[in-house]
Amino acid sequence: MQSEWPFTAKFGDTFFVEREEELLRGRRGLVLVVGPQHPGSGHMRLFLVLDGDIIVDVVPDPGFVHRGVEKLAENRPYWTLIPLVEKASIMDSMNITYPAVLALEKALGLEPPPRAQYLRLIMAELSRIRTHLYDLALLGIFLGHSTAFMWGFALQDLFAEVFAKITGARTTISYPAPGGVRRDFKPEHIALVERLLAKVEKKLGDFKTLFLDNPVTKARLEGVGVLDAKAAAEVGAVGPFARGSGIDFDVRSAYPYDAYREIDFEPVVEKAGDALARVMARWREVYASIDLVRQALRSLPEGDVVDQALLVKNPEHRREGMSGILGVYTYLYPEPGEHMGMAEASRGLAYVHIFATGTQRLYRMRFVTPSWRNLRAMIEAMKDQRLADMPAIYMSFGYFPPEADR
Repeated sequence: MQSEWPFTAKFGDTFFVEREEELLRGRRGLVLVVGPQHPGSGHMRLFLVLDGDIIVDVVPDPGFVHRGVEKLAENRPYWTLIPLVEKASIMDSMNITYPAVLALEKALGLEPPPRAQYLRLIMAELSRIRTHLYDLALLGIFLGHSTAFMWGFALQDLFAEVFAKITGARTTISYPAPGGVRRDFKPEHIALVERLLAKVEKKLGDFKTLFLDNPVTKARLEGVGVLDAKAAAEVGAVGPFARGSGIDFDVRSAYPYDAYREIDFEPVVEKAGDALARVMARWREVYASIDLVRQALRSLPEGDVVDQALLVKNPEHRREGMSGILGVYTYLYPEPGEHMGMAEASRGLAYVHIFATGTQRLYRMRFVTPSWRNLRAMIEAMKDQRLADMPAIYMSFGYFPPEADR
């Protein structure tokens, strides 16, 4: 059922009073306001039109954590945009910044060395695993399964510790930069990642037993919030939420970038299209990402981690990555014109389109995030479902309001 009023609702607490009659449009039922308090919806408000306990329509009201990233990008030097962009999805900061870096590299004519490309892949897939575990933990608490919540957060925190030792930051790592990466991997870092994967893989079986194989969990997710492939495509679903409906599309294989061109990879696809399929698509992706990281570690080439064009002025930083070399960007100017980059973030396709004028400040940056693309899909999946199933459907899409609001 298509919504008949504007996609974004009017702000303010008077909305319910002023437009209740318009929302109901003669239907039996009432309008239930969900959110925007953090424990219930994560800084996002939903207006649910109910007939008994059946959801007959939904109006989303996003924007509570809007940061104005696109507008701010017009007023800062291009080389300061990476920490700005990554705030949209802090758990997935590596993948959400990836398309911005790819777009800037096209504008600057830079090419990261092979070693840097492999290091990017490793950090991107570790970020993907961490984000999926984070989303599964939130799904657990949305379903009332506090043990799954604690296990998921404990597992993802192991990744934070590794990130801190490699990059100096636990969460917002700002790891990629135009032309390379900020830090090279030392031998102890490679051993650290290998130990992390072994430890997490050992724990995943127990996590699946206590949560995903739990008959109560399956009863809450199976057959709930179904979107078939046609419906998912019509509403623009992306990432594992589209692949959970049988849509075989993944940027890493359809339009491979960096080391993804060299690594064997098969997208994870589920066909049921329900909440359980969307969850299982991400669960299987955890194992797929573990395999990708191990392939990259085995094939990790030697060499520089910074483009030679940047090393010309700072040759002493050949093995230290971007540390101390960022000042070189003040001498580089993007090629005027339009440049784009896209990557497969943990929750789906992330896209950045920049318009450069030849100065160090961009005229325009368009930043499209997967949660924004998946918002409509989530809303459509809620319709004609029971009110009690709304939290399960919400988190089956891994919806992250700051990523949508950006």
